[in-house]
Amino acid sequence: MRKLVCVMSAVLLSSAMIMGCTESETIDRAQETTTPTNEPSMETNQKATAQDEQKALEMSLEYKKTELTVDYADYEDTLTVEGVLAKGETIKPFLTEKNYESYMANRYATLPLLVADKEKALLHPENMLVEIKESKNDWILVEYRLNLVFTDREGKQLKNIPLSGDITFLQDQGEWRIQDDTYNIKELQNIAYEVKE
Repeated sequence: MRKLVCVMSAVLLSSAMIMGCTESETIDRAQETTTPTNEPSMETNQKATAQDEQKALEMSLEYKKTELTVDYADYEDTLTVEGVLAKGETIKPFLTEKNYESYMANRYATLPLLVADKEKALLHPENMLVEIKESKNDWILVEYRLNLVFTDREGKQLKNIPLSGDITFLQDQGEWRIQDDTYNIKELQNIAYEVKE
């Protein structure tokens, strides 16, 4: 009797799966054969325009410069709540609303400030190179490389850290905004939070 229940359960389960697949195929075929409408189609595999790509490249350069430059003389002022919020406000125009909230919640606005404070240095990105890695009509992926240069207050270079990553742009309320910036952040975090390996 127990075997019969197991066999019947397997048959019922198989039947349900077959019926589900069959219905799905029918729906997919029905969607493929619908008559075209007069509305313009938004194909997602079209490339972004050259103008949009150029804007993304320019925004990438300006964003990284704004994010990573620390040329304040008094670090105590910049590491206050007001200083961090002010730094966040300089970044806000580049980011989607969701990314801005994440950026501030994860304290990314404080990272360059903390690094500058720990190293007692000014920070400036130099030798920035950006290029389009991939683009579609509703998103653009920009690859970048730069050197984050540490200098003392007299301008003498103390060291530099090469950074590279990808910035993802999305359309946000009719404007291109940064949804994600992924780069080799670990070395900066190690300095800021004094992680010893």
